[in-house]
Amino acid sequence: MKKIILLIFFLILALLLKAKTEIEIPYLETKPEIDGVISTDEWSEAVRWDEFYQISPGDNTSPSSKTEAFMGYDNENLYLMAKCYFDNVKRLRDFHCSRDHIYTTDRLFFFFDTFHSNDQAYYVGCNVNGEQADGIVLDDIDPSIDLFYQSHGSKTEYGYMIEMAVPLKSLKYKSGKNVTWGGFIKRHIPDGSEEITSFPIKRGGGNFYNNYGIFKFAELPTNMNLKVIPSVIGTYFDEKNMLLDTQESDTDTKSELNVFFEPNSNLTFTATVNPDFNIIEADGLKVDVNMRYPRFYNEKRPFFIEESNPYHTDLIIFNTRNIVAPKWGAKLSGLFGKTSVYALAAIDENVYGDRFDFADSLKADVPFAFVSIRNKLRDGNTFVRLASTVRSFEEKENYVFSFDGNNRFSDEINSDFQLVVTTNEVEDTLGVTSINKGFGYAFDTDYYNGKWFLNLEMKGMTEDYIADLGYVSEPDFQMIDNRIEYQIHSQTEDDFIRYMEFASSQNIFYEFDLDKFKSSRWEIMSGGIFKNRFEYWAGLETYYENYGDEDYFKYFSWLVLEYNPIKEIGGKILLVDGENLWYDYDENGNEEGLMENYDKYETTLLLHPTNTINLEIEHKYHEMKDLYIARTLEAKLKVQFHKNFWIRVILQYKNNDVFTYDEKSEDIALYPMFTYKPSANTAVYLGANKVVENDKYISSGDAFIDDDITNCFLKVSYTFNLM
Repeated sequence: MKKIILLIFFLILALLLKAKTEIEIPYLETKPEIDGVISTDEWSEAVRWDEFYQISPGDNTSPSSKTEAFMGYDNENLYLMAKCYFDNVKRLRDFHCSRDHIYTTDRLFFFFDTFHSNDQAYYVGCNVNGEQADGIVLDDIDPSIDLFYQSHGSKTEYGYMIEMAVPLKSLKYKSGKNVTWGGFIKRHIPDGSEEITSFPIKRGGGNFYNNYGIFKFAELPTNMNLKVIPSVIGTYFDEKNMLLDTQESDTDTKSELNVFFEPNSNLTFTATVNPDFNIIEADGLKVDVNMRYPRFYNEKRPFFIEESNPYHTDLIIFNTRNIVAPKWGAKLSGLFGKTSVYALAAIDENVYGDRFDFADSLKADVPFAFVSIRNKLRDGNTFVRLASTVRSFEEKENYVFSFDGNNRFSDEINSDFQLVVTTNEVEDTLGVTSINKGFGYAFDTDYYNGKWFLNLEMKGMTEDYIADLGYVSEPDFQMIDNRIEYQIHSQTEDDFIRYMEFASSQNIFYEFDLDKFKSSRWEIMSGGIFKNRFEYWAGLETYYENYGDEDYFKYFSWLVLEYNPIKEIGGKILLVDGENLWYDYDENGNEEGLMENYDKYETTLLLHPTNTINLEIEHKYHEMKDLYIARTLEAKLKVQFHKNFWIRVILQYKNNDVFTYDEKSEDIALYPMFTYKPSANTAVYLGANKVVENDKYISSGDAFIDDDITNCFLKVSYTFNLM
């Protein structure tokens, strides 16, 4: 009998330890004013939560400073407030920042798994100035989406406070009576790299959403939402060709229309007509000399960034950067129980045929389409998904079909897979059409227990694999990759070593039929983060690479040092030394390689001289002896007068001396932009893009490219909330 009682006791104890914390979110009869000032009894109806844990550098230890969070809701908004205390208020970092770039300041976030799906969550937060950062959490933080919500903050004698009102219309969520969401709160204190959370966190593997608590609502309304956002864009274009002594200029005014319709909290339809993407921030400056494969660039255009059902796979079949100049686009996103659906269609305007291996004399508007259907199993710990893309050009289609899934076997073991089939219609010189079929696969499994991380990845695709809406660096390969990593984590905030890592990784590539070796890589590395805000990372990489039927051995030793001594200044330096392979061709057009000494250094300097000015300077220098020298310099200046009013200037300089081709290129680009958002419905953008290109022969100094291109734009948009 005693054994039975003891067994029951331990079962109950285990269930209690595993049970999630529940917080009742009250309905507020009187809504608080979001103004950065706490009036008497203003938040008295809200629930208060003050049980917080330091998860870094400590391991669920007592935090250095007290935190209090308050939450409530009504039929229109979630109301969120936090009081963030300091033992020493001089630790507070209050720089002015742009949206989603508040990571250098003290800040606090609320996370909401609004369908209690255990695999996805929104996050909203702000810093002491009320400047916002938001997005969604999948496997990683994705800040690419922007939610609309109000936020204010202010300094106080105890530290700072923040207030936020998040419209329910800004979220997709489970509605009805007795609704439960997953919920989580996290505070960041940059001085000391401290992270504080509302619930304890288990270090190691497992589904991170198991660390969330439960936020309970008595009743949440079902929302219907219709927004129409017309815009007017005025542009000025000027291009000077110094070699031909010609100049072209033009002015234009056009309209843009965006429509957002949500018939309920589970379904969203979005459409854009005549979109203008001039105001998208420039891609970061890259060294592009001696590139064997094309680079991958992330999407930055708001319309193409999916909020509810983002699609990411190891074999990239859906890369919207391939839709370069859309005439119009439409997308649908919805959740029906455990099944989610995402579809997109767009017309890319004036596409030349050589993009799809057709004659470059052909030119047409090209339709693209994508659809995915995902079904979740085992409380979000497993999913399977079907997806397809299509591209049509001159009545010739490219189809891609994908089946992928993920399964979390335990807290330590997680695996995913993907199978892809492609078909591509081509036409030969005699006008005969044929269909080429391709196949690809990917498999990835991880083991992580908080100290040891083990990864095994396998991937491959056939020679005829073509995905015109995807990204393929090179087809016809099979690859196996593995990584072994040992980690040391701090246990308390007094530990000098905050984090340390030792790792080894290897991979090998063959052609798909395994007849020919392509490349192999082995890397050993270590790194550490320390209490004094110093970081180091160092490693040695070795490669065997087949190029032009010859095997070449190349290696790189590298070192990264990062130090942020005070809140106003920080920096990073990368040093690389080794031997690299120069990719070239002989007089017959055959691949021919050359090995030479290789050096690279890159530096980054971050300056915050005042809380309104942010300056980032990045310099890169790459050299292969007697072959080329590549230099880039990029400076980003942001002056944030107010969270709704700022000026941004990006200056990019690139200089390449390619001695083996007797070519010297020098490009300068300037991207100034002024942004003003006087209200939640109105936005004004004024900016320009200026690019000066000068390419010449080193020996003679004669130029073969000498252009000066200027684009100026003014964009004004207004949001009509019709429902």
